[in-house]
Amino acid sequence: MAGITSPNRLTGFSGTLDTESVIKKLMDAERAPLNNIYKKKQLALWKREDYMSMNTKMLSFRNTVNELRFESSFEKVTATSSDTSVLAITSSGPNVSTSNIAVTQLAESAMLIGKVPGAASTVASAGKITINSVNVEFSAQATVDSIVKDINSKSSDTGVRASYDQNSGALYLTSTATGKNSLVEISGDVGLLGFSTLKDEGEDAVYTVNGVTLNSSTNSVLLNGNQVTLKGKGQATIGAVTDRSGIVDKIKAFVEQYNALIDTFATAATTRKNRDYAPLTDQEKEAMTDKQIEQWEKKAREGTLYNDSILKDALSSTRIGLNTPLNVDGGQISMLSQIGITVKSSYTENGKLEIDEAKLNAAINNNFDEVKQLFVTGSSKTEVNGKSNLGIGDRVYNILNNQIDAIKDKIGSSGKVDNIDDSIMGKELKEFNTQEARWKSKLLDIENRYYKQFAAMEQALQKLNNQSSMFASMG
Repeated sequence: MAGITSPNRLTGFSGTLDTESVIKKLMDAERAPLNNIYKKKQLALWKREDYMSMNTKMLSFRNTVNELRFESSFEKVTATSSDTSVLAITSSGPNVSTSNIAVTQLAESAMLIGKVPGAASTVASAGKITINSVNVEFSAQATVDSIVKDINSKSSDTGVRASYDQNSGALYLTSTATGKNSLVEISGDVGLLGFSTLKDEGEDAVYTVNGVTLNSSTNSVLLNGNQVTLKGKGQATIGAVTDRSGIVDKIKAFVEQYNALIDTFATAATTRKNRDYAPLTDQEKEAMTDKQIEQWEKKAREGTLYNDSILKDALSSTRIGLNTPLNVDGGQISMLSQIGITVKSSYTENGKLEIDEAKLNAAINNNFDEVKQLFVTGSSKTEVNGKSNLGIGDRVYNILNNQIDAIKDKIGSSGKVDNIDDSIMGKELKEFNTQEARWKSKLLDIENRYYKQFAAMEQALQKLNNQSSMFASMG
């Protein structure tokens, strides 16, 4: 019986030909151009993905370089308190100036204190108390613990929290806010809980700053941009301390990331393509295990950025930028080597930097302004007589921006490997997709033609078979 695969594909008439198998082999040969397009497209996708990885590393390095572009990164001025029992600095603001502070009153909560025998003891009868106009009811034989829980369950409405000190037998009702506007006022069966005073108000903090009296409903106050916590009555002075230790860590991070970037870029730009490994087609993957596919593709995607001009230019431009002297007066620090940062001597290190920390610390301690100038100098005129008017920070930052833009021109900025856009690789992928679609349509036509030809041939064979059978029966 004839096998049917599509309206135009009738096979199996003669019973002597394995048409499906023959056509499959013929189509495998015909698919060679499509497979070639697929492999080129896959290499392009891998290359784009590797560019994205390089771009991410440059962005990370640029963020580190950005820390060395501004004076604020080189010295941090923080506020200090002369007496932390009077006031403590919570956080320093951008401007720290000397201030004399006198605290005469801390902000306090409103509080009422009752007297009950024990947390496990029960009240004599059922009752109800009203706290700041909110009712709290309790049953006969209710324990002090359960009453505390009942009160606290309504603290969002009352603005009051209850607590019990078992040692003294004191039941505290305390306002959740501080300041003169805080209030605890009770009424009702208050005698059951041992309250004799029925109302209390909080107090504002009172303090003077350089002789000017101020009030605050809380003990956390803002003084000249510095967040301060008032801790006790007395006098204290807010002063300023300059911390320059952090700049060493920033410079070390800069050198470490630069060296890492050299490793990554140099490896990518010098790793050659292995011609024995090409991207796998789906058909080729079917004959392999997942592990084999993983190992094969690891080899196949090596060398995507071999001899890449963007990576080579990024390394070359950055090296030149780091080794160009700053245009300063004679005798001043103009090169990284003068603060203990030099190029490693071995050529195998590809121009990596190394730090003499003792020399770096000495330069910062003895010539801080010149070290800062080396990194943060800015000018609209970048070079004069082979010397740069830009500090290392802006200089390298601008170089990285140019290389990041070059990669964006190459791969686009969507962050999607297969995105079709106006970038160089986006247009390249679009062309691959067009070629792929064209060849798929062409192969479908070729396959249909094969089926048509083989169907005709099988019908002819079937006719010959029928004639042979007829002649044999006549004999």
